[in-house]
Amino acid sequence: MRQLRFIATAIMTAGLLASAAFGQEETAHQIPLVRLFPHWQDYLELPADDRSQFTLAYRLHSNQGVAAEDIQVSYAAEEISGALALDAHGRVLNPPDTTLIAANPIATINQPPNTMGMSLGFEARFDDATRIDPHDAVAALQQANHAMRQVGGVASLFVPAFKTVIFVFEGPAPEAWAVRNSGERTPLTVQEDRVIYRPNDRNMRDVSEIILGRAPDFIQLDS
Repeated sequence: MRQLRFIATAIMTAGLLASAAFGQEETAHQIPLVRLFPHWQDYLELPADDRSQFTLAYRLHSNQGVAAEDIQVSYAAEEISGALALDAHGRVLNPPDTTLIAANPIATINQPPNTMGMSLGFEARFDDATRIDPHDAVAALQQANHAMRQVGGVASLFVPAFKTVIFVFEGPAPEAWAVRNSGERTPLTVQEDRVIYRPNDRNMRDVSEIILGRAPDFIQLDS
């Protein structure tokens, strides 16, 4: 398996700036689609059981302040064509699968060259994002850390491990609780649009369930 040569930076910053600009003047708005998704193929090459609770998330952004809804990225190869779907924050909702990667399509971006960037982050995946089993949260962190050790090589020794699960919401975060084995509820830390949970903290080790007032937009893994 190929090494994730720069992925240590993604851990250190909890979001790797993959490319400050897509393309040069001579390539205008076009770029190979795979260049928008650094390390995605490395992620897909991990055994399924080693990535079941976490994923890599890519967000396309404009350094000119263009809203995500106005950014369009289409792609085409000999027998394949389509477009990337972005949410309101520029998060790519349909990253390429192995078949699309193998086709190596060219992406066309409807923005001027040297004005776009793609950031990479680590996110947890839970079946129910409002009632979370702490074991699933721990598994997400362990899988992300294991992947780093497995493919990051020596560089992974010099960056902090993932220890924190951050539930990010659209607008103010709702109330959230850690339910202890005794049934007692302890409020989780809420900071503006996010709820912070560190499952391995000493005061969180007797927790049987995490309950959120509503489902988050996404669930970030951080150090």
